[in-house]
Amino acid sequence: MQIDTQQNELIMQVAKLEQGDPLVSEAGLQRLEKHFERGLRFAHVMMSINQYEGREGTAYAQALAKVLVSKGLVEQEELDTMMAQVRQEIEAQPTPKVMLSKCDNKYQCQSTVILDCASRLHICKARCCTLDFYLSDQDLDEGIVHWEYGRPYWIRKETDGYCAHCEPGTWRCQIHSNRPYVCRIYDCRNDKRIWRDFEKMIPNTEDLTPGID
Repeated sequence: MQIDTQQNELIMQVAKLEQGDPLVSEAGLQRLEKHFERGLRFAHVMMSINQYEGREGTAYAQALAKVLVSKGLVEQEELDTMMAQVRQEIEAQPTPKVMLSKCDNKYQCQSTVILDCASRLHICKARCCTLDFYLSDQDLDEGIVHWEYGRPYWIRKETDGYCAHCEPGTWRCQIHSNRPYVCRIYDCRNDKRIWRDFEKMIPNTEDLTPGID
């Protein structure tokens, strides 16, 4: 199964770190540790939320069932039958997953868009760097691009709404050579969220919903 394969790959990566893989630098280990800590924090927060919501949901459902049965509105046998049916329906539903992009090697991307961004930054102020998107396996393996641990694995944003790698004031990408795949193929020329008129350099100043299709 795919899950078993992913688990085995993760176990092998941890084993290499424990054995001191010579290909893993000290800086790489520190970066990995930082990402691991953020991931654990996210997992712990979500676990606490799920536990609380689970207890509240269970208490509500049990209380409601007892009231209905005690008032004779529902027979216990009827309730048991419906519970079994609902369990089957829930088990048939797909399990929610974190957002992770499946794409080609970003360094071998053949459809890289070439635009003279430098001449437009003072006008558009890198509005494309406020759009939302999620990272790929390759980005996570590199450990260079930061993701939002509250929303794995979406690009991390600063409080001003910009990508964490967009340099304030200059609006230049600080990880340009390692930027994600979606940043390499994104074309703003016909994106009305960015430009009202690309050729005339008239930006769209409206506050539109962010996101990259």
